[in-house]
Amino acid sequence: MRAFIAIPMPEAVLPGLTALQEPLRAGRPVPEENLHLTLAFLGETDRAALEALHEELETIAFAPFELRLAGVDIFGGAQPTVLFIRGQGEGLKELQQAVMRAVRRAGIELPRARFTPHVTLARFNRPGLEELARLGRYLQAHGDAALFPFPVEGFALYRSDLHRDGARHEMLASYP
Repeated sequence: MRAFIAIPMPEAVLPGLTALQEPLRAGRPVPEENLHLTLAFLGETDRAALEALHEELETIAFAPFELRLAGVDIFGGAQPTVLFIRGQGEGLKELQQAVMRAVRRAGIELPRARFTPHVTLARFNRPGLEELARLGRYLQAHGDAALFPFPVEGFALYRSDLHRDGARHEMLASYP
């Protein structure tokens, strides 16, 4: 099954994130129920590996920390694929590294990639010139957006099923 580990967005943060999506007249906004900050994307993973991973994730101890979402940007350069808001916080990198160690101990091999903490707000599929212009105006107006910090006290293992109208996520377990 397709899976990932992420920090779910608390109910109190969702209105701020959806308010950032509303003025965007380009791309496909991520549904409110799918907003999260990915710590590790596992891709297709078999059930036995996920069970081993669940046991490893249960052993992670971390001090709660404040997460701040600030700075709207894009991945993909001249052909944007993702609009996101950056995640920042003392303890975030340490949590992500602990999650990656648990993934490796469970026998799941992932390519090494630089961790860029973010919450995806919208996705793009080969935007045209008009859509790129709207995105440029949006970034000028909202690029420095910042939301109030919020406490992170846990994270979750998710299943992700792809459908014609986008991905649907289901929380399989939460930690601690």
